[in-house]
Amino acid sequence: MTALEDKIELEVTPLVQGLGCEVVKVTLFQHGQNKVLQIMIERSDGSSANIDDCQRISKALSLKLDVMDIMTSKYNLEISSAGIDRPLVKPKDFIRFCHSHVVVKTHVAKFGCKNFKGNLEFASERDIKLKLDVPLQGNGDEISFLYEEISSAYIDGFKK
Repeated sequence: MTALEDKIELEVTPLVQGLGCEVVKVTLFQHGQNKVLQIMIERSDGSSANIDDCQRISKALSLKLDVMDIMTSKYNLEISSAGIDRPLVKPKDFIRFCHSHVVVKTHVAKFGCKNFKGNLEFASERDIKLKLDVPLQGNGDEISFLYEEISSAYIDGFKK
């Protein structure tokens, strides 16, 4: 996450929590000519947010972000549910979804690969271990990653 995304997450989290939801991920990106501030949420009980939750959070955050004046240019605010392919962003996400089927992408190739799919066997505050769907040639079917090696990760919501 960028420093601005971190700052936005820090500022909006108390309001989102007060409305019965949790911030999963904050992303600021360019879409054509427009900047988009995307905030993924889920309910505080861990269930998926619905359209009413997204609308409620959107109204509240629109006002807060305007008052904060944190964005230096025009942008579109997008509030969405984390969805079936929920991103794993923080160590607590990996720990919570231990034993789920996940996709992990790395910054740098490891054993010639940057994309890995498998069962999340272990997660701590420092690292994770996957049991891979397809064993690495000559390197077995388990692989570990430090969090700083991971560029993105998400639950493979279509894999049962």
